[in-house]
Amino acid sequence: MAAAAGRVAGGCSTEGVLVGGRTVQGGDYAGPAGARAVLRHPAVQFAALETARGGILRRGLALRRAAVAVVTNVSADHLGEYGVAGVDDIAEAKLTVACALAAAGTAGPGQARARGGTLVLNAAGGLALFAPDHAHPALAAWRARGGSTCRVQAGRLLHARDGALRDLGPADHMPLTLAGAAGFNVKNIAAAVLAAAAGLPPETVRHTLANFGLRPQDNPGRLERHAHRGATVLQDYAHNPDGLAQLLAVARALRPRRLGLLLGQAGNRDDAALVDLAREAAAAKPDRIVLKELPLMLRGGPPGEVPARLLAGLHAAGVVPEHVTFEADEEAAARALLVWAGPGDVVVLPVHTAEVRERLVATLARE
Repeated sequence: MAAAAGRVAGGCSTEGVLVGGRTVQGGDYAGPAGARAVLRHPAVQFAALETARGGILRRGLALRRAAVAVVTNVSADHLGEYGVAGVDDIAEAKLTVACALAAAGTAGPGQARARGGTLVLNAAGGLALFAPDHAHPALAAWRARGGSTCRVQAGRLLHARDGALRDLGPADHMPLTLAGAAGFNVKNIAAAVLAAAAGLPPETVRHTLANFGLRPQDNPGRLERHAHRGATVLQDYAHNPDGLAQLLAVARALRPRRLGLLLGQAGNRDDAALVDLAREAAAAKPDRIVLKELPLMLRGGPPGEVPARLLAGLHAAGVVPEHVTFEADEEAAARALLVWAGPGDVVVLPVHTAEVRERLVATLARE
């Protein structure tokens, strides 16, 4: 949105550091190092900084002041690390971003209002709220008080601000929603709309929503959609049970003839997290699951341990052994599914290694 408005936009994320649409540093930069790289770049006029809970817990925030702080999904992931025991702890850690809306980084969400910043939350109280449903009680109550909300009513995305209502168009026509199949992206879009209201032109917001996501490279690694031998390939970074469940819901909404799934996890997840991941995979009733090893993400665990624990979880959830195979390499596992796929199938590839994803994208682009 900022780039479309003529700003030199910089951003950091798990994909790297981007300035003016170009990658200046590749890799996982969703922490303070990425934020510093963006903010110190002399060309940047507008910065959008992914701020992962891991970076917050290890090194805090990299800045003292921000115009907008956005908190998106809060789920049971990375529990047991850095004193985080439950979802409430995750929420508290993520809400640290609200401190950048107040003087000297000392205030919490309740004080953000006095500084004029915007705290954007998923229907949980604050300064701007978003949710898929217009009738969500938290949104209705906030609008009644004159607050900002973004939500869907009768299929259209509506932005309420200062008592005025703006229609941003049919949500199902926005490319990131995949004709409405990707409900989680409706929420992501709503959050972006509320953040953009801090200073980007409304016409630019509408134009971006109508066009962004038409090309796989618009949002690399996040719900990329490719055609392959008559099949549809969905490539995403989904790396926890909630993310996988959302991705598989999109796949099922596409009404596949058969469903194939790539499944793996880093070595620092406990048994409960792996059981939950396997349960979500089994719930989608895939016709083929290829388990993968992540040699660069063992994180202290022995090779083969995570795939074995996932396999046990799949069997416990009712997946029959003949529907599951194993590859000791992520790229080999993904390519095995591409060989298996045929017309009408949907292949879901949660790929966690950037280099592997880039090679797969290059292969799919040639077809």
